[in-house]
Amino acid sequence: MKAFGALATYKGLLLIFPFNTFLKPTRKPAQSAEALSAELLTDSVWAIQVVSARIPLGFTCLVQALSAKRLLHNHPDVRICIGVQKNEQQAFSAHAWVVHKDKIILGEQASQVFEPILDWN
Repeated sequence: MKAFGALATYKGLLLIFPFNTFLKPTRKPAQSAEALSAELLTDSVWAIQVVSARIPLGFTCLVQALSAKRLLHNHPDVRICIGVQKNEQQAFSAHAWVVHKDKIILGEQASQVFEPILDWN
């Protein structure tokens, strides 16, 4: 239910506010942040993937990434990356994914290469 709530909230907010609204600094994480548990990480990513796949509301990669960041309590080791690419037909596309300790945990696109333009935590 938390995953659905986060996904629906960010889907709605992105319809109203531009993305740069979310980039504004919020409160800074504590210097001695607790380590992110593997169970919370796995459960949160799993829940986002399941809800996004089963409920046809168009939860885009950006909505999923923002939701993951929120569900993982805005942990400083969790980063949202946004990248762009241009394919052979010169079509432009963008993608968002989530990284934890330099490993992609949500939104991996193995068959496509995106040039990172934003790395945000």
